[in-house]
Amino acid sequence: MSAADARIATALACCALAGACAGNPAPKGWLPAPQETPVDPYGAWIEVLALEGTETGGELIAVHDDSVFVLTQDGVLVATARADVKQARTAFYASEYGGLAAWAVVGSIATVSNGVLAVGTLPLWLIVGSIAVGADSRAPLTSVRHDEQWADARKYARFPQGMPPSLDRAVLRPRPVPVRTSSGAHR
Repeated sequence: MSAADARIATALACCALAGACAGNPAPKGWLPAPQETPVDPYGAWIEVLALEGTETGGELIAVHDDSVFVLTQDGVLVATARADVKQARTAFYASEYGGLAAWAVVGSIATVSNGVLAVGTLPLWLIVGSIAVGADSRAPLTSVRHDEQWADARKYARFPQGMPPSLDRAVLRPRPVPVRTSSGAHR
């Protein structure tokens, strides 16, 4: 494989991997890392699209038999009747598929060393790498379109059993989003 072929292979690998990734609806830095999810006190990020076309995004606070409660980043608690929900999309944690994508790109580039066999090994790296990266980027995402899917989404709410009756809803605060310093560190 020539140097020009290697550049083409690298470009193909990057395009295939980028196309395989799912877009996460949550703001950057809002979701916890996968290992932090079991102890994270906040609910998943949810975007609710109502039948009339309004969209609400924020933390999933609770799912009741008749309503879904979302706390926006502005601290506004929005209740939407489940019968009025056209579709909802949730994100439970920040997928860390970057390392997997890097390995797939490196593996694709390494096929240069395969000589003539690169004709077979490069497509394998591209296909398998794209599938793996795509699956990993979609792992924390779920679409809710039917009543039975709300039971699955409910377990990722801040209050999975429903809103406590004694809760003063005015005291609910949104998850603080980490602020990056100029060095890239969180504070």
